[in-house]
Amino acid sequence: MGRADSDTIRKGEGMKLIDISMDLNEQTVVWVEDQQPKLIPVARQPEAPVNFTWLDFGSHAGTHVDAPYYLFTDKWKSDEIPLDILMGECQVVDVTGVSDYIEISDLKKHDITSKRILLKTKNSYDTMKSYNPNHVALSEAAACYLRDLGITLIGFDYQSFERDGANVIHRIYMERDIISLDNLRLADAPAGHYTLVCLPIKVTGIDGAPARAILLEGATL
Repeated sequence: MGRADSDTIRKGEGMKLIDISMDLNEQTVVWVEDQQPKLIPVARQPEAPVNFTWLDFGSHAGTHVDAPYYLFTDKWKSDEIPLDILMGECQVVDVTGVSDYIEISDLKKHDITSKRILLKTKNSYDTMKSYNPNHVALSEAAACYLRDLGITLIGFDYQSFERDGANVIHRIYMERDIISLDNLRLADAPAGHYTLVCLPIKVTGIDGAPARAILLEGATL
């Protein structure tokens, strides 16, 4: 991505912005073995001259990017992921008709043409009051199907596209440097093509990072 492209968003008529990020606070649902996020009020007005909050949460809390370093110590850490993977044309694929595992047959119903795929499932309509161990997930065969289409980024609307803390599909993707973008909220994003803008916090040298992710409809980078 050249400087002109990275610094400019070209807007078309009727551009629409859709925030697909999850709220990150002390009620955010996290993986069952992770600690709940803490937003600690260190200073508050009027007792203090400023309002200042200490943040305490894991690198995979809320909407976040998984770096290949999560499983491979010789691969990209979260701050090393090229931004041109995290920004650009993407495709929301609506598989909300699936109640269990997304299979190849579910994906073949759609004309998948983008290198960045966001899977919209029933998870996006979950009230997220507690962790659902039976959330809609991605089968290993379907994961390989998307990999073989040549995707560079896979977005999903839960803590993971796997269940029970498994890393089988994570390994399938990370060994190919395919980036995972988890905990998206896609209820307000109809199926179709958009411009994705995803900016993970630039914490250096770690396995993942919380991110703000938005979709632009009617605009290109």
